[in-house]
Amino acid sequence: MNRLRRSATHTTRTARTATATVATVIGGALALGAAPPALGAPPAPGPSVRQQAGPVAVINGDLSQPALTGTSDAATPTGWSVGSTVGAGTPSGVGRYAGTASGHPAGRVAVMLRRTPGSTDADTATYYSFKQRLRGVRPGARVTVTFDDSPGTDTSCTPAMVAQGQTYTVRGAGGQPLPVTTRSDPNKQLNQPGTGAWTQQRSYTFTADAYEPLLTFTSTTAGGLYSCGPLIANIAASQVPPPLDRTVPQKRLPASQAFLGNDSRSVSDAVAQCNSSPNACTFTEDPDYSFSYYEPARQNGDIYLNCTREKLQRTRPISFSSRTLSDLPASAGIPPAGTGAPTNVNQQLTTGLGVTPAWSPETARQVTEVVNPDEVSWLETQAGRKRTEGWFKSNPTPADPNNDWRLYTVIDTPASGLADRVYQRTGPLTDAEYARCRSNRPSAPTPNNAGDPAGSTDRARLR
Repeated sequence: MNRLRRSATHTTRTARTATATVATVIGGALALGAAPPALGAPPAPGPSVRQQAGPVAVINGDLSQPALTGTSDAATPTGWSVGSTVGAGTPSGVGRYAGTASGHPAGRVAVMLRRTPGSTDADTATYYSFKQRLRGVRPGARVTVTFDDSPGTDTSCTPAMVAQGQTYTVRGAGGQPLPVTTRSDPNKQLNQPGTGAWTQQRSYTFTADAYEPLLTFTSTTAGGLYSCGPLIANIAASQVPPPLDRTVPQKRLPASQAFLGNDSRSVSDAVAQCNSSPNACTFTEDPDYSFSYYEPARQNGDIYLNCTREKLQRTRPISFSSRTLSDLPASAGIPPAGTGAPTNVNQQLTTGLGVTPAWSPETARQVTEVVNPDEVSWLETQAGRKRTEGWFKSNPTPADPNNDWRLYTVIDTPASGLADRVYQRTGPLTDAEYARCRSNRPSAPTPNNAGDPAGSTDRARLR
């Protein structure tokens, strides 16, 4: 009797001869030849080609804010921190000079890097370093920072202090510190303001190893005074972003990160801030690093062997489910827990995306399976996914950059615009399966001729 047999011994399917394997996309186009596209991870791009260089938004790079009321002050420039990254950092940790006092040829405001006599490198790094996080920069970006420098021009600078120039370092997170020596100022007079000896458009290039890497200037001038150190002005930056990497698997997504001003904060703190009101934050997707893809195809259900002499056709049910992947704390509500009202963070995300993802869909359908004689058949499913990368940011952007919350995250969800795939896969029987199909039908002895010796005419007739 013709019937479809199920192999009870199979749980996974081994690879078959590529030239004999057929894959049919149920409900779509027919794909013949080898197995369906191997998407063990999102498909790898071609040769890595870096994107075009673009500017990096250095906050208050001209150092003009807050506004100077005289020729100099000890105010920390807006958007920058000194020593600690909490708020503006150390009070009076830098000096600031108007263009008329710095001697800059373009009249730019300059900041003086402080260092007290006898202070160690550790003291300087923790108390006097001048720093800012570079917004919009991601790991792997090639960042170039440009700036101008001069030895100090303050009245307290003696001719000996600037005769050989003054030293400092500049460093971006991920790069090595670059030691710099300013030009000397042979015209400095004792107890008189200096005119400066400016070098314009110095540059420093590094490869970032973190999101929003810290850019840090630190004086290394020895034997100087608290009010005599190297001057920095006209700070700008550009970057060449890294190419999109589609090979990162679902289980190794980048960790979420949070910042408040120049300070690194916990993700939970940022989520609590965004959850504090419906409009506390806005979510903006980064389209250059968000994409849709198909996850790896997976065997779904049993394997069937056609041991008959006829082509067989049957309808069978198939079901599969998907889920949302996110490392945000449960309080974010991504994916939502239960059927209650969505959290503020959830609403901010869906508003930014313009669509509510299907957080955990379940699919059930009937498919028609066709199996030729001496072939094996099984079904595979391949879910469509959307990987979204972006930022939650304070809304509106605070006037004081030190109060600006930013939360970076990656969310991997079922794709609402990418249909799932169901494949019927067929191929030739293996030797073991072929032997199984050709083996005798197992049955219990019957009363008819039960006592006949083996090899009798009646028994032979049954073969």
